[in-house]
Amino acid sequence: MLGASQNGRAATGEEADPAQDGATADAYRRWLAGAYAEDLARHGARKSFRTDVGLEIAPLYTPADLDRIGFDYGRDLGYPGVFPYTRGDRAGMFRTDSFVVSAYAGFGDGEVCNRRFKRLLEIGAEQILVALDLPTQCGYDSDHDMAAAEVGQVGVAIDTLADMEALFDGIAVNTVRRVGTLGNSIGPIVLALYAALGEKQGVAWKDYTVNLQNDPLKEYIARGTQILPAEPAARLACDAVAWCIDAAPHWSPMTVCSNHINAGGAGASMALSIALANALHYIDLMLARGHAIDDVAPLIHMFPDERHDFYVSIATLRALRRIWARLMKERYGATRGEALALRTTVYGHGQEALQEPLNNIVRTAFGTLAYVLGGASYVYLAGYDEAVSTPGEDSMRVALRTLQIIAGEHGLADAIDPLGGSYLIETLTAEVEAQILDGLAEIERLGGALAVIETGYGRRLMTEGAVRRQRAIDTGERPWVTVNRFPVKPDVPNTAFRGDPEATRRQLARLAEVKAQRDGARVKVLLAEIDRACAEGRNCMPAVLDAVRAHATVGEICQVWRDRFGVFTPSTDF
Repeated sequence: MLGASQNGRAATGEEADPAQDGATADAYRRWLAGAYAEDLARHGARKSFRTDVGLEIAPLYTPADLDRIGFDYGRDLGYPGVFPYTRGDRAGMFRTDSFVVSAYAGFGDGEVCNRRFKRLLEIGAEQILVALDLPTQCGYDSDHDMAAAEVGQVGVAIDTLADMEALFDGIAVNTVRRVGTLGNSIGPIVLALYAALGEKQGVAWKDYTVNLQNDPLKEYIARGTQILPAEPAARLACDAVAWCIDAAPHWSPMTVCSNHINAGGAGASMALSIALANALHYIDLMLARGHAIDDVAPLIHMFPDERHDFYVSIATLRALRRIWARLMKERYGATRGEALALRTTVYGHGQEALQEPLNNIVRTAFGTLAYVLGGASYVYLAGYDEAVSTPGEDSMRVALRTLQIIAGEHGLADAIDPLGGSYLIETLTAEVEAQILDGLAEIERLGGALAVIETGYGRRLMTEGAVRRQRAIDTGERPWVTVNRFPVKPDVPNTAFRGDPEATRRQLARLAEVKAQRDGARVKVLLAEIDRACAEGRNCMPAVLDAVRAHATVGEICQVWRDRFGVFTPSTDF
């Protein structure tokens, strides 16, 4: 565990000039008690300055704050692309290659969604992240009773390789910078679908990049698409990572996510404590299999989230990279730069509101700018109408253009870590870092990632945090324009996106046709091989890939896993 001396809060070991320090601190205290206090008494504070993570923003930051946190430039800041990576995961950052402009989309069936993807690529999307419908994410085929009324509703329905071919018809995977999806509880299956899709298109795995979330442990407390008990689910997720080490080491088979944990109420710092505990659990499983940390860590990315406070968002990304680098080096002995330099995916939010959805363009732009100033690697952006419905084509276009403007206009991304050295940002980075490390230490005291699920600790944190957030909104402590400031009634326009009503019919027809035309006997043999691999403790990815090639369905493969491992049953003991 990283101690206080390693998180930027302890003394540096070098004697500071007490006269200079004292003079700065004394001058600040005089200003605070004098000029500032007089102005505050005259006008009053316009709002609360307490952030969502519980830190108070001071009226002013000075060199005395850096002395207070024990800031040392070489140890805590340094340079981009070198340890401790506070200032960025690459030396050149956005001066040599901008963040990846990404689009997250999916609805209906592969045929209709394909048209949306083509339009997104035409206007400059560099990464396509496929939003899967809930039946697919939960391991049910479109013709299953559990899928009724949900097929293609909040994502695209994917049952077999045929759906992936329809989805990417006319879109060669090597013409897109990155392709991927979440697939948290079905990681090996979606990885196999992308691998088999490349084969179908005649594209070698080395010539394109697949990006998955594949983080099942957070589902048990934050989203709810979990299928299996947590331990075998984590094992299967690691199968996907292990397969990539040998077959596609440049792919990104796991992005450990704090987004949904924070959205559920935990707060950005505590959500990252949980996500880091999950990441360390996956890493420990991989190392126990005999893999080297320098092979494992580069394949694991993280998905931080801070959607309420601009400066905290910047600090959070910087703190996370520093924590990751030190954990990989000091706990695991990593030496490769790729293992130490954490890459991050972010989703630009800004406390979007249902009322007057166009205002969300401003909110998400500011939220995304904070991520860019914090050095995010892969960025996608919420549509302004996402609080209303599945984002429409116009809102997706605005989201992409927002990313492109931030990347290319106004010089916003010209300087690397432009706020590095700011008294405010360095203080917040150290304070957020301490919060994350303290949270991680508490989780490890409880027993680690699985204990967060089994004891109800994660759910409790999220519930308590959600109550605090709602209270801050209800009392007006946290301003929210059109909600508690200048309130208006929710405005759901008639132009809200509506899916193709024929998509479900087409999806069911395609699934029936695939089942009728495939070699059913061979599929049964290959499904049995998946079960055999699971029973023998072997990596299931080769068997899953063979089954996917033969058009086994997502639901059929998941049923093998359910039969082998059982299903998750939440505890009622807490």
